[in-house]
Amino acid sequence: MFDQFYQQSSEHLKLAFLDETFQKYPNLKEDFLAFYLKPSDSPLKMTVGDPDDFIIANTDLIKADLESIEINEPDWEDYVPRHSGYIPEYEAMENLAEDQISRMLGLHVSEVERYCTIKHFDLAFLYIISLYHACIEAELDDEYETLPHASNTMLNLLENQLQERDALFKVIQLSPDQLFTIATVIFDQFQKYFREDSMFLKFFEPLLFDVIHSGAGASILLDAIENQKATEHVPWLVSELHRKTGGQAVWEQSARQLCKKNISVAQSLLEYYGRENKAEFVHIARELWFNGLFQAEFAHLYFEGLEPAEDPELYLAVAFYLNKRQFSEASYRVLLELMGKEERLDYIESFKWNRSAYVQALCMEEKYTEALRFAGQHIDRWNIVDVMTPCLHFQPVSALDLLERKIEELLVDERGRNFYERIAEVLKIAAEIPAIKENTEKLAIRIYSFYSRLSALRDELRIAGLVKI
Repeated sequence: MFDQFYQQSSEHLKLAFLDETFQKYPNLKEDFLAFYLKPSDSPLKMTVGDPDDFIIANTDLIKADLESIEINEPDWEDYVPRHSGYIPEYEAMENLAEDQISRMLGLHVSEVERYCTIKHFDLAFLYIISLYHACIEAELDDEYETLPHASNTMLNLLENQLQERDALFKVIQLSPDQLFTIATVIFDQFQKYFREDSMFLKFFEPLLFDVIHSGAGASILLDAIENQKATEHVPWLVSELHRKTGGQAVWEQSARQLCKKNISVAQSLLEYYGRENKAEFVHIARELWFNGLFQAEFAHLYFEGLEPAEDPELYLAVAFYLNKRQFSEASYRVLLELMGKEERLDYIESFKWNRSAYVQALCMEEKYTEALRFAGQHIDRWNIVDVMTPCLHFQPVSALDLLERKIEELLVDERGRNFYERIAEVLKIAAEIPAIKENTEKLAIRIYSFYSRLSALRDELRIAGLVKI
């Protein structure tokens, strides 16, 4: 009776029972830990006699099927458009070719599923290796270059097919010998054929991680990686396997050694230290930044996660980097605090071409006269909002006088609702500044009355709430 009820019980129920049992019998925790980390009782051995023969034979079969796909004269009856509306013929042919390849790969991935069903997990992985080889080696008959990067396309479609079976890989239970065989063959293939292919091990990395369910399994895979001296090629996998063999402390040690080699490892380590150890967060951030690693990816993380006082040199470098990529008031305020004035003034001349940013920086430097003079020389119908906004906030009275003159000048020649929208927008910004609220409202009414022929302009002033008529 137990077997019957156990087999039909949900995983959730089994886990609930396990948790309750651990509460009742704490000593069982040590038993579980020993079981989780228990190594194989006997020397590991290969479960496939001639893995290379198996891979080569299936590669030839899969490659022949891929090369049989008719790309040049497709059967349009099979075509299902990806979206409505007009689709150029070249795009339709590319989509149809991809659909044909995906179907063919799907048939072969079904063979992977079959091997899993009969518990030949080792052969399932060898078949995936054959699929990878076939995608690399197949020479499609593609007269019109419908798929300019055919190998990459096929590998992406294969990856999609395998991802759809992700749940399958997460539940299979490999024997130690099967795992030893799979790991040995994958890394042997890497050494023989794919040393120059940076994608081969990255392709298998998530699949290998999915099938590891114990510390003992993680140790088998780690041994295979270290024996083949492949650690630097799969740093994320190695760090996560160390987590499975030794917990958080061992993962942390591994991640610190590998964080310079992989952005995912670095991000996980930074997120962990951001929660648990701010001093180490600063240390790792500094180490990565001044080695020129992952700056674009982590700049905002450092800017938001650090305080200037925690590492002024690093914070200044990050703020300067962000400001060069895209000027912002927040990052420039850091420069005001941490960079010398002469150095700042030299720096802002480097982005004089960015008129709104240049005016903003001049205003923040309290160089209001220069900011207004520059704005007066460079305002046009497109930048009037961005250039005038900082002037209005820092020197509202003088800026409103300038704004009135520039609107009158531009309206001599410029027309169009998008321009009128900008006039209304900048006037609304001015009307929200207490010092010039009343005068801005009067200016809006004057414009509304004087330009009575410009109905679209009058509409935009009403929509913005500047004229209540």
